[in-house]
Amino acid sequence: MSRFGPDPQAFFDAVYRQTPPWDIGGPQPALETLLDEFPPSGPVLDVGCGSGDHAIALARRGVEVLGVDIVEAAITQANTKAAALTPELAERLQFQVADALRPAQLGRQFGAVVDSGFLHLFEPEVADQFAAELASSLRPGGRYYLLAFAVQFDIPNVPRAVSEQELRARFTDERGWRILVLREALFQNRVAATPAICACIERM
Repeated sequence: MSRFGPDPQAFFDAVYRQTPPWDIGGPQPALETLLDEFPPSGPVLDVGCGSGDHAIALARRGVEVLGVDIVEAAITQANTKAAALTPELAERLQFQVADALRPAQLGRQFGAVVDSGFLHLFEPEVADQFAAELASSLRPGGRYYLLAFAVQFDIPNVPRAVSEQELRARFTDERGWRILVLREALFQNRVAATPAICACIERM
């Protein structure tokens, strides 16, 4: 059962009829800091890319980026932003409507996957399936960059909390992962900053 009702596609389509609370007009500062510390290799996949701010920030770092989202309106907004960039920057960007939970279906291998507020939309068993897809989508040495809520809210239609314990249990050496950093952070949004967890995890 989805955290966002019986039809999560309809829920997120409706959210994008206005400005989503997580759309702050730029990338999340905690993720930018993480990318500064552990520079990504291209190509980069931005899962649940929304209106494209993280993908654009990544392209400014000089890497090729593919942003995917299930919401067509979000991808339309992202393409509009990309069209306003310089040709040199825009040519590093691609956006498409696709199921970000199944990156292996894209038929490509990536040097990095960036996840700003995507994993925390799903229950742990679905997150486990997503991690398996990541394993086949990242090149050896590729990195997964995560920012997710670390607190639980007792109200409907909000993300769940992702804990350090959960991440350490999912991304283990035995499964071919190495956690480079895992720490507390803040998830900025249009309501209030939310306690979060931030991680950079490498595929061995």
